[in-house]
Amino acid sequence: MTIKTTVIGAYPKIGEGLDGQELRRALHRHDRGEISTADLDKVFDDTTRSAIGEIESAGIDVTNDAQIRWDDLLSPFARAWSGVDPGPLERFYDNNTYFRQPVIDGPIQTDGRSLVRDYTFARGVAKSTLKAAIPGPLTFATLVARDEQYRSLEDRVLAVADATAKEIAGLKAAGATMIDIEDPAVVASPKHIELAREAYGRFADPDLALTLVTYFFPADAVLESLASFPVAAVGIDVRSRDTTAFDRLDAFRTHYVLVGVVDARNTRLETADEVARYAERALKLVPQERLVLATTTSLEYLPRDVARAKLTALVEGARLVSGEKVLA
Repeated sequence: MTIKTTVIGAYPKIGEGLDGQELRRALHRHDRGEISTADLDKVFDDTTRSAIGEIESAGIDVTNDAQIRWDDLLSPFARAWSGVDPGPLERFYDNNTYFRQPVIDGPIQTDGRSLVRDYTFARGVAKSTLKAAIPGPLTFATLVARDEQYRSLEDRVLAVADATAKEIAGLKAAGATMIDIEDPAVVASPKHIELAREAYGRFADPDLALTLVTYFFPADAVLESLASFPVAAVGIDVRSRDTTAFDRLDAFRTHYVLVGVVDARNTRLETADEVARYAERALKLVPQERLVLATTTSLEYLPRDVARAKLTALVEGARLVSGEKVLA
């Protein structure tokens, strides 16, 4: 049995050659009023179709919609939720990329359909297993620039969790069975781990494969605590920083474990042998049927050709562990 593979977060929006630049040109033309929003939406769809095709061509078992329409992790919801607006630009953790910090000026409300259209489109395109993704409540709440509604971080986190529950229900109604909760703040701010666990209790669903995805920072301070979250799987980044996680993965007795073994923020290309060695370390403590190999985070930090090559290495490494023949 081959170890399963998946992607995390966004795929590079811009590729090589003229065709790969189409989305950039369309965005500029839309800003100048030269094309309509409907025309831009078509380019978004075409780029999404192309990105999913590239992910699947590499042999990835579980894809997402590549998050082509997402300006950053929080923007789809800062735009869609009542009581929230996109605010000032701020550096996204320790990356050389920026995001719009949410500004809260009223009660957070949503109809739960913020991503339904995009998920439905991707479902019609993907040939492999498709998963959805949303930001985690602790990450959203701790990255807010200004909050004029909630009196404390706890109130804000739980309000975001309630909105997240509605988004999860909307995706479930649209056919989603797997959803990533991208929540790097859980490991970036370990002092809030108990608050995060309470928030996850508000949208736990035993009928859904929810994955708590952490990245950028080691999970060392909270790893055993993560094993008690009401999710089906936990994602651990073992490449971005030194970590003791490999020696403690047996904390996850029943969870699936997504191990981020391909560094999505470094252009250096891993070999299949390297990926296989990471997998073999994890397999000392995690049964093969519960291990999933993944990128550490979004591949959008890389040129598209490098992203493709890294996915190929990820898949070939998984096959090496299983004794399958890898094409030279």
